Amino acid sequence: MNFEELQKSWQAQDAGRKITIDADLLLKEVRHNQRRFRRTIFWRDVREVGVAAVLVPVFIAAGLKISWTLHLCAFGCLAVGGYLLVDRWRQKRKTPEVGGSLKDCAAALLAEVSHQIWLLKNVLWWYLLPILVPILVFYGWVAWQVPAPVIVKITRLLPQTGFVVALYAFIYWLNQLAVRKSLEPRRQELETLLKEIDPDHAIKPMKTNKPFGPLLLVLAVTAMAALAAPFTKSQPATKLTDIVPQYKIPAIAVVVTKDGQICDRFAAGVRKWGDTTPVTTNDLFHIGSCTKSMTATLAGILIDEGKLRWDTTIGEVFPELKGKMDKQYEAVTLEQLLHHEGGVPAAPLSAAWARAWKEIGTPREQRYEFIQAVLAQPPAAPAGTKIVYSNQGYAIVGAMIEKVMDRDYETLITEKLFKPLRMDSAGFGPPGTKDQVDQPWGHIRKLGMTVPVQVDNPPAIAPAGRVHASMDDLARYAMLHLQTGTNALLKPETLALLHKSVIDPGDPLGNYACGWVRLKRSWAGGDALWHNGSNTMWYMVMWLAPEKNFAIIVGTNIAGNDAEQACDDAAVIMIHKWLPLR
Repeated sequence: MNFEELQKSWQAQDAGRKITIDADLLLKEVRHNQRRFRRTIFWRDVREVGVAAVLVPVFIAAGLKISWTLHLCAFGCLAVGGYLLVDRWRQKRKTPEVGGSLKDCAAALLAEVSHQIWLLKNVLWWYLLPILVPILVFYGWVAWQVPAPVIVKITRLLPQTGFVVALYAFIYWLNQLAVRKSLEPRRQELETLLKEIDPDHAIKPMKTNKPFGPLLLVLAVTAMAALAAPFTKSQPATKLTDIVPQYKIPAIAVVVTKDGQICDRFAAGVRKWGDTTPVTTNDLFHIGSCTKSMTATLAGILIDEGKLRWDTTIGEVFPELKGKMDKQYEAVTLEQLLHHEGGVPAAPLSAAWARAWKEIGTPREQRYEFIQAVLAQPPAAPAGTKIVYSNQGYAIVGAMIEKVMDRDYETLITEKLFKPLRMDSAGFGPPGTKDQVDQPWGHIRKLGMTVPVQVDNPPAIAPAGRVHASMDDLARYAMLHLQTGTNALLKPETLALLHKSVIDPGDPLGNYACGWVRLKRSWAGGDALWHNGSNTMWYMVMWLAPEKNFAIIVGTNIAGNDAEQACDDAAVIMIHKWLPLR
């Protein structure tokens, strides 16, 4: 008989004739494995429930300061921890009683191992998603607060959500690895042992149902919270001193003008989150897109000087770009650009935007390079057909002014607008000295934290939103548009055309003038001129009531819904104070 035949012959022998099992020793080993398994599962449960117990108050506290969406995270942790405790209690009742025999011990351990396999195989439903869903809701809420185009919000959301999803995918993979490498082999060994002990022993099949309970509970609560959110907003502040603590913003500043004079000022909060230096009524605030009306005003001044016309076209100013720009842009006029009717897309090309952030060359060179990239692409709509709110359109206006005057935008607006109005504080970019707290800092909300920053939009789009100034200087500018203290800067008919709006019923800004939106307001006695602005780190809102010769300007050094609501509350308080209903 050769080796292969001998091997087959040996393998065919009855297992009981090959070896003799020491039952007492095997019973002792099974009991030892059972104790070790239970100890491992116990400490795993302690860790999971303990982490959930710690995170619940953390999320609740953070939710009170940041957003109700963090309360959903707390509920998710409660749902997971509660489910695990209830599941262990139910499983303990179902597990066979441990008797003194080897069969009883093996059956009990098999039931525990099988249940753990079922739990880990379904960890996505009862553990991962009930916490992941609220986290994604929170990230979505944070991204939605950023005053930016939807595509920008989505882009900013991707890194955080990608990281969290990848982390949870890794946790899922680890659990499935534990099932394959440890739990499944153990289950098979126990089943084999039970068959050897009692061939007639019926082994119960593993569970196949999915534990959707925690996830469905979290989804239901999330849906109810989302529906209830609009009805649970905090009441508007009734005193200016309450605004900063109520909305948890770093600072707010207000200035009011009436009948050609500054009649009220207010400032509260700190220049930089985490620093105690208070803001003052003389501090500088970034005005974001409120810059647009200043750019339009500069264009109006140049029109009065005969350097530009309302119907000056892009093709007329940039003949060297014919053949390089989309032909539809050649006939777009200055007036259409100022009204956002030039068809210029709302979102910049990613490549052009990335290039602009590098800030290579002078601001004028950066702008010219930027607008070439914008004009080379097709417009978002035919000129004159609809309003497409676009920072890029105002960057083109700035470049047109530079080309006609052969001087950079920053110098021109300083000499022709800021100096005549004695706006000595007006400048560009983040206020103050780098890394110093000599002026307010901008702030962003990131992962629930308030982070101070000193950055701004690139100079390429300065004509759309890169100016900063003191509140008093902004008041002087507002009084120019209220036709008081004009210093003969603008002809009356030019000022009227700057305030004349185009109508687009399909657009929220459907009454857009040149850097202003016309809105009917009873307190204004008719039409009010309004505009807000944000570079995503600051927020500013300006209200002008020409019929009342009244203006209110409110700014804060953070952006988002809380900032906007805070500024609106401040405006309402001042309107009630200075324009009481009769």
